[in-house]
Amino acid sequence: MILKKVLLTAGLLCLMVHFSSSIAQEIDCGDKYQSALEQYNLGLAESALSILEPCLQSQRIHKDLTRVESVNIYRLAALSSIMIGNPEDAEKYIRELLKYEPDYAENLREGDLMEFRQIFEGVRSQPSFKLGLRAGMNFPLLSLEKNYTDPEKTATFSLEGQTGFQFGVVSEMAISRNLALQAGVGMLRVRFDYQVQSSQTGDYLYNEEITYIEIPVLIKYYLPLNGAVKPYLQGGVSGKFSLYQRENSEEYGKYWFTESSDSDNILATFVTDLENLGVSVGAGLIYNLKNINIGVDIRYDQHFNSKQKLAKFDDIQGYEDIPSSEPFGYTNDINLITLSDLQVSLVVSYNLKYKVF
Repeated sequence: MILKKVLLTAGLLCLMVHFSSSIAQEIDCGDKYQSALEQYNLGLAESALSILEPCLQSQRIHKDLTRVESVNIYRLAALSSIMIGNPEDAEKYIRELLKYEPDYAENLREGDLMEFRQIFEGVRSQPSFKLGLRAGMNFPLLSLEKNYTDPEKTATFSLEGQTGFQFGVVSEMAISRNLALQAGVGMLRVRFDYQVQSSQTGDYLYNEEITYIEIPVLIKYYLPLNGAVKPYLQGGVSGKFSLYQRENSEEYGKYWFTESSDSDNILATFVTDLENLGVSVGAGLIYNLKNINIGVDIRYDQHFNSKQKLAKFDDIQGYEDIPSSEPFGYTNDINLITLSDLQVSLVVSYNLKYKVF
């Protein structure tokens, strides 16, 4: 019984495939387009539409057409619809046309009716999904929250950011005509210097750097301007996860050691905000080529400071207050810093899909 059902099902599937193939072979849309074009040129727009009807309805047949053939068929169907006073169908066919030739509005043909051209003013084809690369520089913005030195001395302490870099992969999906959702993943290297200037022990410098994996999720708003150059505003959230090898204190959190470049001193550094969820805001512009976009992106990341992490150091006035079980108590200096960054990047993306809005 089961074998009979399997054989029956297989037979029906074969018949369906054969039937569909037969339909595709019987309808030659290339020939139908030429016949419809002749009718249209004679002023018989309704007859032209009737000839094109099987090609407009059969999705299977569209798979056998070239991009140019599909554009020609939908263009002729839209022009014929306008001629018989049916602008709604004309817009429907123009939307289909734009799936095959997104920049048709910039390459209008001789013979395109005025009503046909006007429909493009309210209908736009634009990339619905992009995938690309971004790379550039970052400029750390630092603040020294707390610091300790052993032995205690009269000194001047300063933080100075140095230019770092970042690179990564970005993807973007259109939500509406002017809104898009962008997400990415990349590597961010932050560099800065911590300098101690003291008449007691002399001056010395720590050259610090730390590497993070960054995952931003942003909403982009493209200003509604015509042309190939598209400026935008953006905002969202950003998370960062350290790739730098660090120590971990159960009481005070994660930190890392840095050896001074011009002395034997050791520094323990705590970052109180960078690994918390951050807010990203910025702007940029892209230049749209046919399938590729080239742009400049500027973004500022502000991370939320951990008051709880800072509060753990409230009872530490000097090195004598650090428990002997903590390895960082044997260093020469300790600092707690907050760190935000400004990023300037070059972005190159490729249009994978288009959507008509």
